[in-house]
Amino acid sequence: MKRLLLAISFILSISLLGQAQNNAAPAETNKSNSITAIDTLFKFEGTTPAPAQAPKSAGAVLTQVINKAQQYAFDLSEIKIELSDYLDTTDMSTQLPEINLIAVRIKARTERDSEYLNHRYLIGMENLVATVGDLNKSFQNRIQERVEILTDVGTKLNAIKSDSLFAMTLRDSTLIPEINHELKMLNNSLRTIDSIYLEQEILTAKFQARISENAVVFLSLKQYLNQNKKRLDRQYWTKEINYAWQPSTYSGDIIFSSVVKESMEFNIALMKAYLERTGYIFLICVVILILFYLKIKSTINEISKQKDFASLILDRIKYFKKHTFISTLLILVPVFLIVFNKPPLVFISILSLMMVIASSLLVKEQFGDYFKKIWFVFLTPYILLALSSLNWKVAYQERWFILLSTILFIIMGILLLKYANSSENKRHKFVKYLAIFLIAIETFAFLTNVMGRFNLSKTYAVTGAVLFYRGIGLFLFVNVFLEAIYLFIENSKKETDGFTTYFDFQDLQKRMKGLLYAFAISIWVYGVLWQLGYFDDVYKWFYDFLIQDRTLGETVFQFGSILLFITILYVSTFLANNIAYFASVKDQKTAISRKQRLGSSVLIIRLAVLTIGFFIGMTAAKIPFDKIAIVLGALSVGIGFGLQTIINNLVSGVILAFERPIQIGDEIQVGENSGTVKEVGIRASKIQAYDGSEIVVPNGDLLSQSLINWTLSDKKRRVELIIGVGYGSDMKTVKSVLEEVLSQERILKAPSPKVYMQTFNDSSVDFRVLFWVESMDIWVDVRAEVMSTIFEKFAEHEIEIPFPKRDLYLKSIPSNWQEKISRPGEDISPKQLDVGSKEPTGIHKKSSEE
Repeated sequence: MKRLLLAISFILSISLLGQAQNNAAPAETNKSNSITAIDTLFKFEGTTPAPAQAPKSAGAVLTQVINKAQQYAFDLSEIKIELSDYLDTTDMSTQLPEINLIAVRIKARTERDSEYLNHRYLIGMENLVATVGDLNKSFQNRIQERVEILTDVGTKLNAIKSDSLFAMTLRDSTLIPEINHELKMLNNSLRTIDSIYLEQEILTAKFQARISENAVVFLSLKQYLNQNKKRLDRQYWTKEINYAWQPSTYSGDIIFSSVVKESMEFNIALMKAYLERTGYIFLICVVILILFYLKIKSTINEISKQKDFASLILDRIKYFKKHTFISTLLILVPVFLIVFNKPPLVFISILSLMMVIASSLLVKEQFGDYFKKIWFVFLTPYILLALSSLNWKVAYQERWFILLSTILFIIMGILLLKYANSSENKRHKFVKYLAIFLIAIETFAFLTNVMGRFNLSKTYAVTGAVLFYRGIGLFLFVNVFLEAIYLFIENSKKETDGFTTYFDFQDLQKRMKGLLYAFAISIWVYGVLWQLGYFDDVYKWFYDFLIQDRTLGETVFQFGSILLFITILYVSTFLANNIAYFASVKDQKTAISRKQRLGSSVLIIRLAVLTIGFFIGMTAAKIPFDKIAIVLGALSVGIGFGLQTIINNLVSGVILAFERPIQIGDEIQVGENSGTVKEVGIRASKIQAYDGSEIVVPNGDLLSQSLINWTLSDKKRRVELIIGVGYGSDMKTVKSVLEEVLSQERILKAPSPKVYMQTFNDSSVDFRVLFWVESMDIWVDVRAEVMSTIFEKFAEHEIEIPFPKRDLYLKSIPSNWQEKISRPGEDISPKQLDVGSKEPTGIHKKSSEE
């Protein structure tokens, strides 16, 4: 590089000298020099530059050559760095032949066992092919990335090699020897890099050919398996063996024990191969299980040691108290069912068995002793039937075992149906539905077995038993999950919230139970379709139904886009509502001052989540925004006619969120309504009245009407009492007694309490008592205490509190008034009181108030 800089300086000096001499020469001479300067300095090997591209002087030519050489040196360095990242072919060299061998063996094995194929066999083989094919595809993606890099490198190299610079050498090498040296080095570097590029291109092409060969083999294998699957689908409902009452027509060539042994060995090999490829996922799941278990265990220990109401809290939990690890396992196994991608049948069976074992220890707490007895009585037939589903070949010798199993599970379903009908509890209703499912599917399996449809019978028998036990496990999963949430919530609460936590949990349970049940039902339905072999067909039909183009007028749309848009909008609404819920709970429980609350600011967050969700849904569903403009134009017409109130309330809600005149937890009064703000919604807000009712107030009313906020600046409240005393009371004593009463602790000293003589009424002298309390939450209690104390003190000091009095005057009473009154059933009229009186008789009342 230093030599290049010296050369550039030398060339520039020559160029300046040449330009000074050329200025004195005629114009024709300049033109001639412009054309022949590059030929004078350089000679070319096999090519010459175009005259139009020749510079004006020798110095300019040399400068351009050096600049180009320097740029190409940088470009070749970058290319060399890109090529230095060699393609790692170590694992591909060993695994690509193994992948090819596995594919060949699968096809050979399938052809050999073509007479004994069943759907479980083909599903397992398809799963294995998909797993190994994914590995081959990962190699293909790696090779494709390398091909793209090499293609880009090749384009750059061709552009560099096409430049005439690499064919140039100085005619007089003694003039500037450094230039010739640099050009030679540049040519050598180009040849070296070109050689490396060619070598890597050949290596990449070699592995690309192997991967393509494997891809062709897998494509052929998939087509072969698909053809066999279609063949079995056509034979699925046809008669395979004799009716149950006829002599057997199947041969005894296949020994059942050898089928079991061979299937076991093959399942173990599949399991090992799958764990080798997904070992990191399996390890992560194990770590998560351990960490979650330790977290639950520590939470229970902290509650038992630190909480004042530990016994009350631990009595509410049914699962984690006795079976902590099993309950933790039951929470995570359903999640593991969807975490692992395309697992073999044996892996799914192991996870299902783990769920059943975990459920076996918890069914008593949820369903009682009777259900537990039935569960364990039929657990052995379930395990045997589940193990028989792992056989890779059809063994008709299993017919009578399958027939007996269906009868046993029909009996189990009938017993559980009677048990469920004996109670109206929700969990018993769930058992009722599962029992009906078990009876129906096992009865169908029994009938198809009797009619000679063995494979169909076995498929439905296994599905009925496995999905019944899995359904109970998923029901327990929901309840155990909710119990874990309760423990975490309880552990995070303060001691003063010990009694209120359970009510918070019940509210949270209502919100989450539906989502958990939807998750559990989805897993259960997927299991039914997968076990019966209909999942791929249902998935394909549903996928085609969603992506099919449909026309409405001039608009082309897909149901998939609409479903995606609705799903994203639903998720946004779910997130917005739950953000508002948790924020309000946090404000009510933890926020001490008004400034610490999120309050009405949650409305802005909700609107932001909904808006973002709406636009994401629009983008994901590929709905054009110009259509939205048309809809908004139509809405503007609707707003002009009938939506003014709704839009007014919506805009008012946004104004409330920004101005924050009210917050969640504020004590307010709007018109005749007063209470505590519970929620600031998009259209309306909720006020918790003091009598327990909830008042829904439109946001527009909160802005248009006079709003009294008792807690806008602070929570202090002034209490006013009007106390009346008799005119005969000592007014100084009255005032001193009232001032003495107002000296109790819960009455604030600043502002100081005041006692004023207010009014001279007809029968009393009214005193106005004013005092302040620290919080709106206690003003009613303090007011009651003050009034009670005033009453006691007035009685102690013989101060009379006026009240209405009524005097009764009788002009005359007959002598036999006692006898007349003692007669039952007779009314005494005023005349009967004084029969001989000439003056008006009767009762005269006179009322007076003091």
